[in-house]
Amino acid sequence: MEIAEKMIEEVLIISVSGRIDTITSKDLDGRLNEKIEGRIKKIIINLANVDYISSVGLRILLAALKKQKHNQGSLSLVSLQPFVQNVFKITGLNKVFQLFPTEDAALQNMMHVDAPNR
Repeated sequence: MEIAEKMIEEVLIISVSGRIDTITSKDLDGRLNEKIEGRIKKIIINLANVDYISSVGLRILLAALKKQKHNQGSLSLVSLQPFVQNVFKITGLNKVFQLFPTEDAALQNMMHVDAPNR
């Protein structure tokens, strides 16, 4: 798994590539915790290049969302591939997270809405 990040104004975009599973999820967990503890209020996670996510990966994303809410921040997910999108639907997490088809759509939402949101 690879993780890249960029800032667009006050929004951090984290792009993840590869599989998010038991072995690789520790890197994502560490990166998200570092950014949340650093008080980044608006985070977008781009999953366009993620073709698999395990229950451990889901738990990490859910924990990050809860921490962001606690800090009056927001966290959105974008560009879910069909398998990953199906996992979110089956688990009901598509109703917990804000999901957007593109980074631009999520950015527009975050730029026009002050934190907190989902």
